[in-house]
Amino acid sequence: MTETKKTKRDLILVAAILVIAALLYIGNKVMFSKPAVIVEITVDSKVVQTLDLNKDADIVVDGNMGGKNHLVIKDGEVWIEDASCPDKICVHQGKIHETGEMIVCLPNLMIARIISEE
Repeated sequence: MTETKKTKRDLILVAAILVIAALLYIGNKVMFSKPAVIVEITVDSKVVQTLDLNKDADIVVDGNMGGKNHLVIKDGEVWIEDASCPDKICVHQGKIHETGEMIVCLPNLMIARIISEE
């Protein structure tokens, strides 16, 4: 095989990968294009609270086996300020604000998930 054929095939492969990536990105944006308005909080797979993203809130969520998560909603964003779990991964996940995003605290079995109003 000549060097030009290899180069041509490489370029076609790269172009195909870029097209697929662009289609996946656009599909993702279309699927989650509904405005994020609600934060659904579940503990051990049970919905314990639903909160409006447009209203600032500062709450403590009682998790599994006495665990606690300090959840903050401010300016349309949600984050975990502090948690009783040992690794604090949920705290380090940072702020979320788009439909489909979630913060998970496995030790406390708590999930804060942003959903659209449906």
